[in-house]
Amino acid sequence: MAKNIKNHKKKTSFKNKFVFVFFALAFTAMFLLSPIFAITNIDITPMDKYSKEQICDMLNLKEGQNIFLFNRLAANKIIKNNTYIEKADIHYKLPNKIEIDIKERKVRGYVPYMGAYLYIDENGRVLEINNDMVSALPVVNGLKFTNFSIGEKIDAQNKDAFNIMVDIAQLMNKYELLNIVVRIDVSDTSRVLAYVNSIEINLGNMTNGDQKIRTLGEVVKNINPNDKGTLDLSDLSKPIIFKYLT
Repeated sequence: MAKNIKNHKKKTSFKNKFVFVFFALAFTAMFLLSPIFAITNIDITPMDKYSKEQICDMLNLKEGQNIFLFNRLAANKIIKNNTYIEKADIHYKLPNKIEIDIKERKVRGYVPYMGAYLYIDENGRVLEINNDMVSALPVVNGLKFTNFSIGEKIDAQNKDAFNIMVDIAQLMNKYELLNIVVRIDVSDTSRVLAYVNSIEINLGNMTNGDQKIRTLGEVVKNINPNDKGTLDLSDLSKPIIFKYLT
């Protein structure tokens, strides 16, 4: 009889624990799914390529959604596969705010390819291919390659030309000249050419490239956009003379 009483107490204790755990879980679920955790504020780093609404649609994120039901793993996978997003950090700000810090890859130029254009960033990475150019950015001629992969750097046969293109893209971004230069020709790495409106600019072999690009920006500001001519910046130790063409 004493054994039966002991067994009864064990069963009662187990039942009480089960009921406690059940109600604890139910209470926790109700608490986590309560309206207090409904997303009311979404803060996303502004991008050139996508609007806030487009990012939210891409990640299946919307206001009113329970913050704990937002699938961050799926969102990170989508972000990782997007060529325009270099990095993104998703932060929960309880009880109802989500912050997404984005580092964006931006188009810095175009490379012609079989009647279309490769959109490239400042590191020579292909972000997309399109039939049209949507922004006033330089067109790069002179790279030799047979194929490419979206999201990867162009595997150019003429590596020196590719490296010069990358250097020029970064310098033109630094000195805010990307919307001024119309075209760059790296066919001959000893005589790199840049074109601004109807002006041909000889940059030479890009030794002292930073100084040359900075000088380019300063000089073209003082030349009438309608003028035609040539400018030699290959040797900055010599006087800079603009030669008019009629």
